[in-house]
Amino acid sequence: MRVLLVTGSFPPMRCGVGDYSQNLAEALAAAHELHVGILTSISGTGKNKADRIEIFPVIKKWSLTEALRAIKIIRHWSPDIVHIQYPTQDYGKGLLPWVLPMIAFLMKKKVVQTWHESYSLGGVLKLFLISIIPSELVFVRPRYKENLHPMLLWAFWKKKSAFIPNASTIPRIDLDEPKKIALKGLYLKRQKRLIVFFGFVYPSKGVELLFEIADPVSDQIVIAGEIDREGGYSHEIMRHASAESWLGKVTITGFLPVDEVAALLTVADAVILPFRMGGGEWNTSIHGAVLNGAFVITTSLTQSGYDKKRNVYFAKVDSIQEMRSALSVYAGVRREYDADIDRDEWQQIADEHRSLYERVLSE
Repeated sequence: MRVLLVTGSFPPMRCGVGDYSQNLAEALAAAHELHVGILTSISGTGKNKADRIEIFPVIKKWSLTEALRAIKIIRHWSPDIVHIQYPTQDYGKGLLPWVLPMIAFLMKKKVVQTWHESYSLGGVLKLFLISIIPSELVFVRPRYKENLHPMLLWAFWKKKSAFIPNASTIPRIDLDEPKKIALKGLYLKRQKRLIVFFGFVYPSKGVELLFEIADPVSDQIVIAGEIDREGGYSHEIMRHASAESWLGKVTITGFLPVDEVAALLTVADAVILPFRMGGGEWNTSIHGAVLNGAFVITTSLTQSGYDKKRNVYFAKVDSIQEMRSALSVYAGVRREYDADIDRDEWQQIADEHRSLYERVLSE
């Protein structure tokens, strides 16, 4: 079986869906001996870790002028299935991703789409373009259909869908005690607790709330994420970090390789992810922190309180006092081993995709 994954972003490009695509490709190739192709942007050269993965970083810009390049790859590589990921950072405003299902369908290829985010009424035209083609839909968010705007439910007409949960795109790292002490001392400086945020630094991530949740008397904040220092939101973060109470107690690392992020998570007293729209099992950052044993404070629209199994506290969105209280109670707690968590989640994800692909080809 030959599966062509389409993603606008792919490592070393920085995009959560790009990281997801790489992990999925590697798991499919390793566990099921599928031949996997990656159609992506010219910067998405990736690291080919399997003989059965071929990367095609040929798209300069995801506009219709690049359609011929995509057609040539599909014709030359001849996949059984074209599996397109939506959205990705590098698609930008280009129309090519939204007409690719039609192109693949007209080339007599089976089409699968993964929708990582929900759609609003403002995106109705793009949703129409990708929904009129017969295809199987994959969601990484539970209850996707129920949470979609009622006026957009026509997008599911005569379509089968599957919920396949997300997983960590960050590896699990096991450091010995001397290395943990040295790494924590490097970040902690003279403070007592190490508070970590990692990922993209956007307003929707609520990063500025860390300065209200954490305590400058005892805490060192580490923000392991890329900050656009010219943007307005980054100015807000820098303003908080340079306030007298936090001066010298905030470290902004910028983008870190995944192994370094994983190591940081193993020594954090708390990972705080105060998402302004609520987090959940679709967030790879939550998965990554849990996998590495950290205590996590995040927000949710559906869950509340402390989940001992995962070592995660779910607070109401923007509830500063609730998150502050959770930090005082659970900071420093490490998650115990659990067979349901400490396993190869990507193998299970690959198994579910393989079953889906076989069903699609048999129809």
